[in-house]
Amino acid sequence: MRVRILCFISFLLISLPGNSQKIRFASSIGTSTFHWYENQTTVDVGAQLTFQHPKKKYQIFAKLKALGNLHDSPVDREILLLMEPPVNMNNKPLAITDPLYAAYRGGQAEAGIQWNAPSGLSPSIALYSKSLARKISTSQSQYIEEEKYALHGMNVGLAYKATWNKSAIQFSGQIFEPLIQRITLYGRYVGVPYTSKASNHSLSYRATADFHYQKMGLSLTYEILNFGAAENINSKSIDATQAQIISTLFTYYF
Repeated sequence: MRVRILCFISFLLISLPGNSQKIRFASSIGTSTFHWYENQTTVDVGAQLTFQHPKKKYQIFAKLKALGNLHDSPVDREILLLMEPPVNMNNKPLAITDPLYAAYRGGQAEAGIQWNAPSGLSPSIALYSKSLARKISTSQSQYIEEEKYALHGMNVGLAYKATWNKSAIQFSGQIFEPLIQRITLYGRYVGVPYTSKASNHSLSYRATADFHYQKMGLSLTYEILNFGAAENINSKSIDATQAQIISTLFTYYF
């Protein structure tokens, strides 16, 4: 779905009238370190498309990023409530000593508009969507269950950019307000997926420093991501949590 959205936005940007359009594409690769239920590192890949008419002070942008874990992390059984399987001769519950491991994956999509002021300050507003899944497995790679978090809403931010010669540095901050937030539980013992709406929509925050030299860029991002709690009588309840994420991203601008 996110790929289709990005392709649709790309078509709109390319089809805009006028010969003085400035369309720029960029691709990125990097890593993220999660401090959440577990500490885990992921590899990230992304793409960015921007359009700015030379005679206008605003810029239209679309960004897409996907991530997946580089390694599994041990799970603390004291903070994990598993759905117990039906007890029979062929399906026995896990022993409390069985080690469990978590793996993360997810992605985000963002599309919006940014105003470029002569002072170097640039406010922005965007539609924002983020998903993150946490899969639990045994040491024998046996799939147990998975929690998938989806947040959709608005992102507002403010950036300051300073340039000299062929280099530039930009500092930005964003606040994300989730308008829709869902948690879906999958699993071997759950039977079918159960989806719950989150009971609270807490703000999330992101701060980024971008360094640019010619066609290359390096960014460092610190993000505080707040997930709401979910109550579902058909599956387990999930408490509200907070993930702190540190990301680095190398970008090449075509």
